Amino acid sequence: MAQSFPAAAPDPELAEAASALTRWRAARPLGGRIPEVLWSRAVELAARHGVAQVARALRLDYVRLKRRLAIRTEATAPSPPGFLDLNLELPPAGSGCVLALTDTHGRSLRIEWTRPLAGEVAAVARSLWEAAA
Repeated sequence: MAQSFPAAAPDPELAEAASALTRWRAARPLGGRIPEVLWSRAVELAARHGVAQVARALRLDYVRLKRRLAIRTEATAPSPPGFLDLNLELPPAGSGCVLALTDTHGRSLRIEWTRPLAGEVAAVARSLWEAAA
């Protein structure tokens, strides 16, 4: 039976990973799983060169490599903020106050006070908050 070799890899890191996988395949126990170290290396290369090119060069299952890359990408993605702190302190006396709101549809509301009272700002904020709920 003819021995098959991985596809030519133009990138030296890709070629090194391909030869490491070839060595592992030659020495692996029957039914052995690819070591996590080799999978991690393949995922890093897939992030740089693309899943199709790496899967072809390393003779790996495209879907499994893509799934591992997606898991890695999800793990490193920043999570959206869970809490937004609004500072409703009034500016120093004598200055004006502007309350500007915009919703997801692009509608906006702008309220300007020349001499705001804390009670007025709080009442407006509370009524807008309750109307949004």
